[in-house]
Amino acid sequence: MNLENILITGSSGLVGAPLVTKLLNKSNLIVGIDPVINSECNENYKHISIPLNSVEDVTNLLEKYDITKIIHTGGISGPMLANENPNIIIENNIFFTMYLIEAARICKKINRFIFCSSISAYGELAESDTTEDYRFAPENLYGATKASCDLLLKKYYENYKMDIISLRLSTIYGHRRSTSCFINDIINSGIKNKEITLPFKSDFCWPYVYVDDVVSCIEKCLFHQKEHFYDYNVSGPDFPSYDKIVNEVSQHIDNLQVNFSNHNSVSERKLFSLKKIKNDIQWEPKYSIERGIKDYIDNLA
Repeated sequence: MNLENILITGSSGLVGAPLVTKLLNKSNLIVGIDPVINSECNENYKHISIPLNSVEDVTNLLEKYDITKIIHTGGISGPMLANENPNIIIENNIFFTMYLIEAARICKKINRFIFCSSISAYGELAESDTTEDYRFAPENLYGATKASCDLLLKKYYENYKMDIISLRLSTIYGHRRSTSCFINDIINSGIKNKEITLPFKSDFCWPYVYVDDVVSCIEKCLFHQKEHFYDYNVSGPDFPSYDKIVNEVSQHIDNLQVNFSNHNSVSERKLFSLKKIKNDIQWEPKYSIERGIKDYIDNLA
């Protein structure tokens, strides 16, 4: 296999940082884009922290480093961020994605573009076994930006025959996550010996995916050699209730103080169908909620 030069956006983030580490021995050069410096010390890693504010800026970067693959994990990473400044969400998620894909089209060297989309593009998932054909109906601005980018990239895939894969990720958890996530909140409250009240009943379920599964999925898609579709759902192998999640955390952290509400104030989600990615890419998740929580807490030690 000829080693290629890979661009990773969000290279210091929850998904981007472990991707850099994992792919260093499978690439000639990795160029990471992130305002936060990645601590990776390797001669085959180049970090870019200066803003790229135009198609021209990104085109120059792709050409300078002879990039052939792009993994786009960067941007505002959840509906809990920057709500008081919606222009920041739009600039980081929609505009920068547009700069990336148009620069990739201009350069004509990009043989794989992977976009990290989100469960939030779908909105409320009231159907079980949701497939990739489920209509977008985002409930917040973050979800709207992910849906917009997903639709935009699909037209580049169809109209310009570019090799693009959109991964619609369920909620990612893991020890590097810095933004709000109920699993993180439960674990952190336990470590700090604080009480927490969750805004739903104990039997409320949610589709999670462990960060290591996301990294393995992106790696599998990056080097997949056969024909593929544009869009794939990515989730964990199970659909845990929060009662189960709390019980699993309590196996590793003593004296958890978790309360549940008597009603659900969070929109319902059902489990994604993973049939398409299993059949086409031959990828499936390995981390059950039990294994993921144990690995998460072990990494905090």
